[in-house]
Amino acid sequence: LILAELGDIDRFADARAVTAFAGLNPRLQESGLARGHTCISRMGSVRLRSALYLPAVVALTYNPAIKAQAERLKARGKKGKQTVCAAMRKLLTIAYGVLKSGKPFDPALAIAH
Repeated sequence: LILAELGDIDRFADARAVTAFAGLNPRLQESGLARGHTCISRMGSVRLRSALYLPAVVALTYNPAIKAQAERLKARGKKGKQTVCAAMRKLLTIAYGVLKSGKPFDPALAIAH
């Protein structure tokens, strides 16, 4: 489903463009002088975000790169849904990197980033 929703991977300039397409890029909520918090923009593909949700929840337990990222976020005081959204974004950028480079997934490289 992720491949079908993304289409031709070469139309995206970089991983930021893919995350913006999915609506997983951060957006600052503000109005007038009131500055809010950041959340995901949700301006992108609902189906792509839905397809990433459960794999992200599973990856939080079994993928060492995403598990390490979630532990860092929890140590900084982030909530559960925020760590799931971060895992969704990381999974999408990993998938983009694998598709763009044509090389298999390397967990050591993913943990470094």
